Amino acid sequence: MIFTESSRSQSAPITPTKGEYDAEYRAKRKLRKQTLIELHHDVVECENQTLHAQGKPANFAIGFRARRLLRNGDVEILPQEFARILKGCEEFIENPNRFPSLRAWCDATNNIQSRRLIAKVLACLLPNTDLIGGRVGVPTEAGIRTISYDQLQEDYALRFGEYISPSSFKKAIKHLGHAGYFHSERINVCVDQKAGTVRSAAAFKQFTERFFSDLKVVRYSNICQMIIATRERQKKKGLRFCWVARRLLMEGVQQIFNAATLNDYADTTSTVFSAYQQPQLVPL
Repeated sequence: MIFTESSRSQSAPITPTKGEYDAEYRAKRKLRKQTLIELHHDVVECENQTLHAQGKPANFAIGFRARRLLRNGDVEILPQEFARILKGCEEFIENPNRFPSLRAWCDATNNIQSRRLIAKVLACLLPNTDLIGGRVGVPTEAGIRTISYDQLQEDYALRFGEYISPSSFKKAIKHLGHAGYFHSERINVCVDQKAGTVRSAAAFKQFTERFFSDLKVVRYSNICQMIIATRERQKKKGLRFCWVARRLLMEGVQQIFNAATLNDYADTTSTVFSAYQQPQLVPL
């Protein structure tokens, strides 16, 4: 049998177009959400099996309940005030007058499917919200860090065991904005001045006073006391509730971009050495 040395020449790596890159990125994000949907159903089924084995009603759910499914599969019990807050969101599905400003400024609320969409999106936003200041994000020792819409869509998958498209989520956010309930501010970062490359950090997202006024339940004295008590417990853990400095968010984006760029350089450089690997013998 005759063997020949394989060609040492290596073709240059093909850089995907922006359209190809975006399509691949969207596919990966959708696959991630499908995994979280499966996690939701597995956890709910396991919890209900446990309740059934104990002779209790198998009615475990997350949805509009005061609990949260974490990405590691653990179920976290939310502070007591969320039982009333999330119940208020659920009431909007059957009662369009539950949020008067939405009723007044958003014709979509005439449709129960639109109300259900808005109610579910609110149920994902509020557990990530500083109920005293209205900021949507994750409290840390440096302040509240912003959270991306993609992360919130993952929370939707974990909470309801359903997939929501980015366009549907965006539509619900737009309705909240039209009602004067919600405001966001983009954070654009120039990561490469020479090439003019711009990336975005997760936007600042903020519920307004009008929203909490229409939500009503946070104005009740007993609910207010619960919210304040929760805040005090969080402060004792060292958490801060002002927005984290914009500079830190921008630096985070630049670090991610620089790391990705350097990885691309390293991959390209490694192709030079592939030409000097041991030749492979392949049959003709």
